[in-house]
Amino acid sequence: MTDEDSPPPKKDLDARLRALRQRMARGRGGGSPRGRTAAQAASGFALRVGVELVAGLVIGGGIGWFLDRWLGTSPLMLILFFFLGAAAGIVGVFRTARELQRQGPRDDG
Repeated sequence: MTDEDSPPPKKDLDARLRALRQRMARGRGGGSPRGRTAAQAASGFALRVGVELVAGLVIGGGIGWFLDRWLGTSPLMLILFFFLGAAAGIVGVFRTARELQRQGPRDDG
């Protein structure tokens, strides 16, 4: 193996990695380590909450509709499972909020 084929020394690699991290931090405005601003994190949370609520309603309504068709109890099961789906969606929102609260404030510095 010649000197041209040998990998660069570790010190050189560490210095290059540090320089790359600094350039990346400058490129995204020195935001959080994950590259997300507070507005992006809040919009992500809002999207997650909305999806959980809608999914609970759709799944609950779908189960109720199916049971109504199968048992011939229209619209009793649809209404019942629609409200159960709404409750499940709200419980999911509470769990998400609790998880976010446990993580606590993030240090972006």
